Amino acid sequence: MPFHAGNLIVWLTNHRHQWRQLLVGAIYRNSTISLADQVVASATNFLTGIIIARICVKEELGIYMLGFTIILLIHELQTSLISAPYMVFSPRLSAKNRSLYMGSSLVQYLTLSILVIVALLLGILVISYGFGSTDLATAIKALCYVIPFIMLRELVRRFCFANMKMGTAFIIDCIVAASQLGALATLAYSGFLSSNTAFYSIGFASGLTVLGWLVVKRHCYSFHQDHIWRDFKKNFSFGKWTLASSLLWTLGMTIYPWLLAYFHGTASTGVWAACWGIIAVANPILLGMQNFLGPKIVQSFTSNNPLLLKQFVLKVTIISLLIVTPLAIILSIFGGQLVVLFYGDKYSNNGHIVSILAINLLVITTSYTLSRALLAMEQARLYFLANIVPLIVILSIGAFFVKQFGAMGVAWGLLLGYVTTSITMFYMFLILINRAIILKK
Repeated sequence: MPFHAGNLIVWLTNHRHQWRQLLVGAIYRNSTISLADQVVASATNFLTGIIIARICVKEELGIYMLGFTIILLIHELQTSLISAPYMVFSPRLSAKNRSLYMGSSLVQYLTLSILVIVALLLGILVISYGFGSTDLATAIKALCYVIPFIMLRELVRRFCFANMKMGTAFIIDCIVAASQLGALATLAYSGFLSSNTAFYSIGFASGLTVLGWLVVKRHCYSFHQDHIWRDFKKNFSFGKWTLASSLLWTLGMTIYPWLLAYFHGTASTGVWAACWGIIAVANPILLGMQNFLGPKIVQSFTSNNPLLLKQFVLKVTIISLLIVTPLAIILSIFGGQLVVLFYGDKYSNNGHIVSILAINLLVITTSYTLSRALLAMEQARLYFLANIVPLIVILSIGAFFVKQFGAMGVAWGLLLGYVTTSITMFYMFLILINRAIILKK
């Protein structure tokens, strides 16, 4: 008997329980792989910091931390202009248009990487006039060579997350981990490990992996001149507010280590890096959830059902807090001992700093789901306004905290910034979503 559309509908209806089980199984597998991927990525960063701290002096770890804040800032720029728009718009496209959109994104990445290199060279020029140490200039020079590879690795990971290809992201991060840690171990054994050679190792591992991905997945992207320009305008129209938000947010958070280095020296920044590194133990859980939940929050709103989005955001926020809270309590109690265990005795007596950062984990967990919800509703302008708050905090009281209390002041400044921003975004989200629900009725 021919298998007509009507027969297909009946068959699907009769087997709806099996399909539901398959769907739940797919979601479970993706979330599990996402968590495993983040374990690998976070462990790589964590072990990199430990190797530098154990082999080098505090100042080298401090310089590495400052260079890492530059990488974080660049990642935020790229995420705002390229990755975040891709995550929002790509699920709505056909396979062919998604391929063209990915090609356009790669062209935008190449343009941005060139601009970043120019900015880093200008930074080296400024340092040469006496506005920083020569060791910092050497580390930034290393970043000039490797930053395109580091940026491309992060972009490819975001492509994988947006397309729910968690397994591919996991393979990429495993290869990077093996290459990067192997290179660092070789440098440490040979006596050539420093902050700048560490950046070369990161760039080598990233470039080796993502260039291979470009070859293997060349069928996943294509290029067309008209689409490149059109996609740039679409991304910029959406991403300009996200870009401004990320600049404000990242400056409001990553500027603290620079203030710490200015007021108290790079050795104090090294202490901060060790405390922050212990909190990074939570990254596999925290970022693993974010990598999975970000696209899911966006997809929950593609049905144009604001009530569904509200319920989903509140649900995942509560679940996320229940998952993160036990870890935050453990880090708050045993953070000081963990700093000494992993980084050495020279970083002792800093458990109070880790405790404050552990509390901050709970606030970060809440703020992420709210931020993705605002972006899913295409309210990037309001997201920008919310991210003015951390800058206000650092200009009003954060810098004073750092000057007076050193690394402890950094921890309090970060906590205050995250708390006030989360409250602001929660208020915005409730107003928007309740208004959308009323209009929907």
